[in-house]
Amino acid sequence: MTIFAQLLPAQSSETELRIRLESTEGARVSGALVALVDSSERVVVEGVSSEGGTRTLSAPPGVYRVRVRRIGFLPYLSAPVSLPHAGELVVPVESARVALQSVIVTSRSGCGPIDRNDRTLSLIWDEIAKALRTTQLNARDFESIARYFVYRSRLSADASVVSSDTTFFPVGRSRPFGVRNAAVLAVHGYVLGDERTGWVYYAPDETVLLSEQFAATHCFRAVRDNKRSGEVGIEFKPASGRKMPEIAGTLWVDEGTAELRELVFRFVNAGVLEDFRAGGNTRFRRVSSGWIVSEWSLRAPILIRDGPANRPRIDGYSEDGGGLTLRRP
Repeated sequence: MTIFAQLLPAQSSETELRIRLESTEGARVSGALVALVDSSERVVVEGVSSEGGTRTLSAPPGVYRVRVRRIGFLPYLSAPVSLPHAGELVVPVESARVALQSVIVTSRSGCGPIDRNDRTLSLIWDEIAKALRTTQLNARDFESIARYFVYRSRLSADASVVSSDTTFFPVGRSRPFGVRNAAVLAVHGYVLGDERTGWVYYAPDETVLLSEQFAATHCFRAVRDNKRSGEVGIEFKPASGRKMPEIAGTLWVDEGTAELRELVFRFVNAGVLEDFRAGGNTRFRRVSSGWIVSEWSLRAPILIRDGPANRPRIDGYSEDGGGLTLRRP
């Protein structure tokens, strides 16, 4: 006698919870980081609220709190909620605003992960981290983006464009821009090659900037710049003893809205690239579902050697970059 076993569909161990965020005035809260955290406040799952203030998260049955982090506000933690949960969960988000205008910067810096006891650094970094994390999670939320483009330009010594080639691509559901793994960059550095064979150089993306490896290999301090009125930043540089090609730069935040504006960086420990201040920048833009990298560029010198001393001088620049084109409303 032969016995046939019936294969039943596998039962999902997770249940969905649809969350709707509302402000104290009843407005929908969009572009916020919304997470389910357990009793130890460990994040089980996280997403970004939509333009309508909603997000559906999946987690195993249990008791959680909803944590909401939005730019310019202190974090909010809800009352406990049990999963499974019938219907939509409306979360009234009540949290105080972050005041960056009153931040006083000093020359003090710290190396390694941001010290939570350093109120100035941690306050600014929290706003930066929220925007970077939103950018990570928005990799699947590109409905507002039509296309992305990459370009390569040749510039003259006075930085005027000699030639340029631009290619456009559909965005789809993939991340338009990304770089090497943070662990690889920490070991091998941000520049490969030399003056004779040419260089390959890398800019940090949001995943790198949020990584443990980046924190462990850099020092940080809060800064202001008279040329960037209304902004406050966190400056970073390689930790002492790092000899491989590295980056140093500043992440700039609007002190009124706490929105991340720009990353400006340069290559260090990179020979003539450092001497001629090769580097780049990344700009961020707010969309309905949060923040995205809107454009980026990397510029390096084209050098020639002549004269009796055979010293290098700039013959022009090579610039690589890219950006996004947003759909019209």
